[in-house]
Amino acid sequence: MTAAIDITDTSARIATSITTLPPLPATAQEILTCFGDEFIDAAKVAKVVESDAGICARLLGLANSAYFGLTEPVNDISSAISRVLGVDTVRSLVLAMAVQQSFDNKKCPPFDAERFWMKSLAVAESCKKIAALDKSADDAERDLAYTSGLCHNLGLMALAHIDPVRTGLALNKYKKQAVPGTLADLLEDELDTNHKSMTAELARAWSLPAPMLAAYHSRANRGSRCDERLCWVVAAGVVAVDNVGMDEHQQGSLALWSESLEIDAAELQETAILGDRHTDRVQSLASKLAR
Repeated sequence: MTAAIDITDTSARIATSITTLPPLPATAQEILTCFGDEFIDAAKVAKVVESDAGICARLLGLANSAYFGLTEPVNDISSAISRVLGVDTVRSLVLAMAVQQSFDNKKCPPFDAERFWMKSLAVAESCKKIAALDKSADDAERDLAYTSGLCHNLGLMALAHIDPVRTGLALNKYKKQAVPGTLADLLEDELDTNHKSMTAELARAWSLPAPMLAAYHSRANRGSRCDERLCWVVAAGVVAVDNVGMDEHQQGSLALWSESLEIDAAELQETAILGDRHTDRVQSLASKLAR
């Protein structure tokens, strides 16, 4: 069992605020149960999604977006899942949309929802590729890799909702510095907590799958040991994406995750590289998720 996170009085107050948020929509809760069902199929997932008209409509819109590059549109959710999205992607997107609905970030102008989802999607893609490269990975790791990457930064969205002013101050400072790894310290200065700790708190409050919680807990507690391979996958995916476009001397090291996963560091970094066409498609999906 994952140990409770050590948090200050201020972050405890913020964590308490999370418990007052509306629970995840029933659709998202049902989708979460699918993660433990190895026999889940497209028909079962479609039945769950069809019970929520709003999410069903948004999923159809995503299936017909440029990201998936269909030559002919799909008009029903069953076809969208079986022909386009796939069960794993649907589970991830439903969770992402549910999270988006649960937070109001309009009072925090420095929080850019489209940029947030662009980064999250890039990390999700990287994690999925890393899990595929991991020869020692089990089905659970590969099953959760994309979703874990997509949701790795939910705490930032939570903070922008709960304390938009001070979160905004930290985000503005971060944009001026643009140095990977500094956002957590800036948030600590303003809030006595950070997005990593709040992601772990949120994962616990919403009962996300245990391997995801372990990965987020590991990121929140620097120096803590996590023997879950998913922890290493998520950590490597985040660093690899952060490194893209950065000067070499500013890039984070992938050596530890390379050794743990037995994957060459250059291969890990390569998982974060998206071609121009793929970047445009991810941008399109990020824009739709941000609405």
